[in-house]
Amino acid sequence: MEFRGLDAVKPLELSRIIYSPGKKLFGVIINAANKPQVYSSIINLLAKYSILPTSLFLISKDNVAEIMWVLDFSNAKISVEKIGKEILDVEGVHNVKYIKPLLKSLLVDTYHFPLLVRGERACIFRKSVLRELFRDIKKRLGETGKIFLFYQGMEDGRNIFEDYRKYAKSNRELLTLFAEVAKAVGWGVVEYIETDFTRRTFLLKIYECMECELCKPSKEPCGFFSKGIIAGLLSRIVNEEVEVHELMCIAKGDPYCLFRVGPRG
Repeated sequence: MEFRGLDAVKPLELSRIIYSPGKKLFGVIINAANKPQVYSSIINLLAKYSILPTSLFLISKDNVAEIMWVLDFSNAKISVEKIGKEILDVEGVHNVKYIKPLLKSLLVDTYHFPLLVRGERACIFRKSVLRELFRDIKKRLGETGKIFLFYQGMEDGRNIFEDYRKYAKSNRELLTLFAEVAKAVGWGVVEYIETDFTRRTFLLKIYECMECELCKPSKEPCGFFSKGIIAGLLSRIVNEEVEVHELMCIAKGDPYCLFRVGPRG
C-alpha cells in the first residue's frame, strides 16, 4: 500500500488479527522483568528452536513488561507448551500464557480487552464498516446528514482542544500535536500551509483523509465531519467562531483535501 506524495509515512498493521496461509501460528504472552538480559534469553531460545517472530507488542510499567509475541512454529523443533516452560525458567520471567489459532493459519488476539488509547477505551473499525457511517448517512439523509456530521465534528474538535491543551504550551504546539495525532490514529496526514493567528486565517491540506476516501467517487467535497473538527478546534484556539470551506477533496479526484479557515461573517 502506497500513498501519493507521502514518502515519510508507512502503513502499520496492528496485528490484532493475523492470517498467514501455510504458517503455524501461536500467540505467547510473557510477563517479565523489564531487563535486557530477559529479552536476550528469550530471543536465544527462539533461535535455538527455529521459531520465527511474526509480530511483537510490548508495554512496560513499574519495571514489569508484558510481551505478546506472535510466533511461527512451522519449522519449530519444539512445541509451544515446551518452549513456554523453558521461557518460564528464564530468570526474571514471571508468567507465560498462550493464544491458540482460532482457525488454520488465523490467529486472533483474544487476550487483550478492552483496547485503550491513553487510558480511554477505544474501538477499531475497518474501512468497510466506517463507509456505512460517513458515506451512507449523507446518502440517506442528504443535507440533514451533512449538517449532523459537521456539528458532531465541531463538538469533537472542541473536545480535542480541551484535551490537547493539557500538553501543549502554545497554540502552535497544539496544532502540531493535532496533526501528528491525526496521522498516528490513521485519520489523515495534515500539512499546514498558512497559520495566521492574528488574522485568524488558516489553510491546511489533509492527505488521504479517511472520511473523504470513504466517499469516493463524488462530485462534491465530502469532508463535513472533518470540517467540523477543524472548526471546533480552531474556534477554541482563536477564541472566535470560524468558517471552514473545503476547496479540494480526494473524493472528487484531487490529490489532497484543502481546507480554508477564516473568521465567520
